Amino acid sequence: MYRLMAILILLGIFYWVVKRAFSPPKRKAAGPREDSEEMIQDPVCGCYIPKSQAFTLSHRGKNLYFCSQVCSQKYQSNALPKN
Repeated sequence: MYRLMAILILLGIFYWVVKRAFSPPKRKAAGPREDSEEMIQDPVCGCYIPKSQAFTLSHRGKNLYFCSQVCSQKYQSNALPKN
C-alpha cells in the first residue's frame, strides 16, 4: 500500500515537472507602458494615432497631425484659404 502511494506521489511530481518544462512561461499582467507614445487625434476623421506615425502639417505656427495623407489633403482643401 505504501509502495503504491509512493509511486503515485512520484508520478504526480514527474507530471508537474514535465508540465512546467513544456508550458510557455507566464507573463506579467499588461499594464500601462512607461515608454508609450503620445496619441493624437486626427482633426478630420477623429481617429487616434501615434504621433510618430502621423502626417504633419504646419498652419499658423501650429502643428496639425493626420492619420493619412488623404485626411491631410481634405483638411488643406477645406480649411486652408485658397491663394
